[in-house]
Amino acid sequence: LQNNCNRDNLFRAFIDPRYSSSASAFCSTYIRPTVKATATVATTVTPAANSKRDLPVTTYPPSRLSSACSCILTATPSPTTIVTTVVATVTATTATTSPTGCSVATPIVKNGGFESGSLAPWALTQVIPPLPDYEAYLTLGVSSPGFGGSQYAFRANDQVASSYVEIDIEQSLTVCAGTKYNFAAKFYITDARQGPQTFVEAFVDDTLIAINKASDAVGPPIVWKTLTGSFTASSNKAQLRIAFIATDYLGVEWAVDDVVVTPATVAA
Repeated sequence: LQNNCNRDNLFRAFIDPRYSSSASAFCSTYIRPTVKATATVATTVTPAANSKRDLPVTTYPPSRLSSACSCILTATPSPTTIVTTVVATVTATTATTSPTGCSVATPIVKNGGFESGSLAPWALTQVIPPLPDYEAYLTLGVSSPGFGGSQYAFRANDQVASSYVEIDIEQSLTVCAGTKYNFAAKFYITDARQGPQTFVEAFVDDTLIAINKASDAVGPPIVWKTLTGSFTASSNKAQLRIAFIATDYLGVEWAVDDVVVTPATVAA
């Protein structure tokens, strides 16, 4: 016990042999330092039930309790660490989330199968030779049938006696900057000459990401093939362009269907 303690009623109750064990246990917890601050409230000291002497039930302020406890404890109790566990709940959404935490609505390519029966939100952005001068020689738009028994695909048919033909469709995509994406589409090409100079090309922000091999330019019957590529988004917007190109002759038909863009799988 400390010698400079004020022997008031609370202190005398704490050192009373009948209550000293309980008082020591209480004080070792009451003044134990913790790593987390807690609110201090007035505490009631109640005498033991088997006490032979009546001790009134009295409420003491925190300062009195701390003082009395400091007097009966011979050593400072070791700190108590309070650990708080936080449980996070993840809710599934209809968005694709990139490793950077950015998320975008899916599918990223809208109307990629042209099953709406119209071109939108795709836009026809370039026709060479230009319309309407060569409108009688170019047939283009959404028509039946599509790939794999689907109803629609986008088609372009060239009957222009021109040294160069190009037809472009484009769509603006919402993506996550810095994320790598995979591109895929179904396509076919038929040409009367079965020559090597007919192509389907895909661009993102004017950078070529996919092109068919020259040997893929085959004549009838129709043979659907897969065009694939990849790109890393430089911003949260990306301009996807699909170009149909032929050089030096006429009699070519192109089609594209099932255009998709998906985040590349991140290796574990």
